[in-house]
Order: sequence, then C-alpha cells, then structure tokens
Amino acid sequence: MIRFEPEIKKIAKEFAASIIDTRRPLGLFYVLETGVYIGIDNSNGHAWTEEFNSLRKCKRWLTNPNIEAEVIT
Repeated sequence: MIRFEPEIKKIAKEFAASIIDTRRPLGLFYVLETGVYIGIDNSNGHAWTEEFNSLRKCKRWLTNPNIEAEVIT
C-alpha cells in the first residue's frame, strides 16, 4: 500500500497572514515566529491554526488534525 504524504510548506509570516485573511491558496503550511511553530491547515479553505513548540509536532498535527494541539504558555 502506498501512503500519500501531503506537502507541507514553510512560509514567511506575511504570507501566513495573507492565507489566514484570504483563505488562499489551499494547502498545509507552517511559519516559525519567535520560537513557536504555527501550523496552518488551509486544505479545505478554513485556515485552521495551532501553535507548537517543535516542528515535528506541528507537522504531525498538519497531517492528522484529529490530534489535540498542545497548550503553549
């Protein structure tokens, strides 16, 4: 069985703000801002966002949004 891994793109914070505002383009994205990884799941045009303290956790959430995000204090 071949498993499809969606492409996750690293983006600049200005582009992240644009995706959140316009809901375009569709896809999976992350941005690193002040030591926090922000995942943006815009695969369906809703631009869901969550914050993570590691890239691994961020990418894991982006590929499986049913995983509960952590609380960053």
